Amino acid sequence: MSKWYKIPGSFSRMTEREYRANLNGINVVFGAVLGFVLVGAENLPVRDFAALLVLSSAIVVMIFYLESSEYKLFNIVTTGGAIAALPYVSEDMFELAKVPKLQPTLAIWALMVLGVELMPKEKPEGTDKTTSGETEQ
Repeated sequence: MSKWYKIPGSFSRMTEREYRANLNGINVVFGAVLGFVLVGAENLPVRDFAALLVLSSAIVVMIFYLESSEYKLFNIVTTGGAIAALPYVSEDMFELAKVPKLQPTLAIWALMVLGVELMPKEKPEGTDKTTSGETEQ
């Protein structure tokens, strides 16, 4: 039954729907911000702009992996490394123009997703060992 008229007794654990709402909201906002940030690169030559899009989209996919992959530590390290290396890769290796707000945008996006990932969540029904017939020791 719906609890629309109640106030939550505890804000310590989020439901699966609240978890998805958090991530969807973060992704929508930062997707839009990324669009504004990349406007600063609109005057780049086509080849450079395409390279910047490839680098940016690769890191965005890595950020999505933070929320959906079971390999959290690996994805934290690779995403953090990719974001840290972005200026070196884009400016030194590919000689792309500086887009100064791209790295902080991607870093804050990743940190926000990690924050949601680290928040306690309700266990899905049927995952408790005592309800599945097993006993705790």
